[in-house]
Amino acid sequence: MGRPILANLGFLLQIAGSLTIVPIAVGLYFNETQHLASLFITCITFLACGFLLNVLCERKELDFKSASILVLATFIILPLIGAIPYMYDDPFKSPNLTDRFTNSYFESVSGFTTTGFSFVQNSDTLAKSMLLYRSLTELMGGVGIVFLLCAFFHTRKSLNNLGNALGIETIGTNVKRVFLAVFAIYGIYILAFMAIFYFLGFQDLVRTGSFVIDTITGGFQPSISQFQQYLNVLPKICITILMLLGSVNFAFNYHMFTLRIRKAFSKEVGLYLLIITIGTSLVFFLTKIEPLDSLFHVVSMTSSTGYEYVNIASLNDTVKSIFILLMLIGGCAFSMAGGIRVSRLIAFATSIKQAIRGVLIKEKVIKEKNRKSETNNIDSLSALVSILLFVSTLVVFSIMFSTIGVSFTDALFEIGSALTTNGISMGATTVSMPLFYKWLLTTAMIIGRVEIMSILIAISRYRAEET
Repeated sequence: MGRPILANLGFLLQIAGSLTIVPIAVGLYFNETQHLASLFITCITFLACGFLLNVLCERKELDFKSASILVLATFIILPLIGAIPYMYDDPFKSPNLTDRFTNSYFESVSGFTTTGFSFVQNSDTLAKSMLLYRSLTELMGGVGIVFLLCAFFHTRKSLNNLGNALGIETIGTNVKRVFLAVFAIYGIYILAFMAIFYFLGFQDLVRTGSFVIDTITGGFQPSISQFQQYLNVLPKICITILMLLGSVNFAFNYHMFTLRIRKAFSKEVGLYLLIITIGTSLVFFLTKIEPLDSLFHVVSMTSSTGYEYVNIASLNDTVKSIFILLMLIGGCAFSMAGGIRVSRLIAFATSIKQAIRGVLIKEKVIKEKNRKSETNNIDSLSALVSILLFVSTLVVFSIMFSTIGVSFTDALFEIGSALTTNGISMGATTVSMPLFYKWLLTTAMIIGRVEIMSILIAISRYRAEET
């Protein structure tokens, strides 16, 4: 791994270490002394490793391949250090050291990738400092790391290309400033909804703050007893809005804050809302679940939040298939949501249109008026390859997971939930499952967050051209 990559990784480790100070402060305030040791060790390890890498290596801007390596390394190494509190406290009651490490790394990866699978049977048993720490790992992986990579680690050319891909090239002359503005916007969302839930009667600020972070990043679901408190009409509406805000693209949130409502509703956002509308209608007519409840679960699936209070396992296979499809489609590009993402569906549809047009031109059915740019063709091909790789990974991993003794549909749901960083389980993902399946799901969560194309670029033998 090159020195610039290690230096930038060191910077991210220091950011993670700095954020870990927050749950330590909460632990000191509530006198949770038995949990502070593990958080102190984690914080010091983050900061020490980060400082060491920064001292030994020079931080420079990275090319696209190096940035891909950095992203992959980030979602492997940060969860490794982040697993220390789980290793130390062992809330899973693991039978041996191997199980304890596997369970701890699984829980940590689930947090950093914003998946939300958990081996903790009842999160109410967790100390407030640990609960907040768990949520902050989601914030690091869902917002902090991604935004920092965008804002600091791309060259100007690749950053501008990234802005174009997100549809935000026209919202400001300084793309870095735009990314940092969106980072601030998400912080405002978190504080605003904490205030809303506080006035709705949820006055435990630590648990409410953790819940808001979990919701917007699409992470851990609270305990059943705590979640039941949010199932009145107003809290459900707030949760649905918060899930939507986390699943639309960054440009939407920026334009909404700058009151450019027309620009906020791009083709991608429009199609995403149409998918939600169709999905809600289908679930309502097939199950007769109340409209708000149908909307809640459809948004939960597409946004990769993973909240549920209707027993999905008890629904018929048709409805399960709809939920699986919604989960696989996911949300908008460059949002907290996982999945294939709506922008790739648009690019895929465009490639089909171009292919049909190409055949018609070749057969002289129509005349060619304008040549499509090479860039558009490359984007369409990239979207097609990404979709095929995603589906192939899903099928292969599902076949492997089905050997645990569940149906292929249930295996498809579990693996799909991991690959889309959704976190809903049909009951097969438990702390008692064999180690092989835990590591299979761990790998699927990392692939889902980093994306298979980025992983292939990271491990490929190609090197960037020297300029």
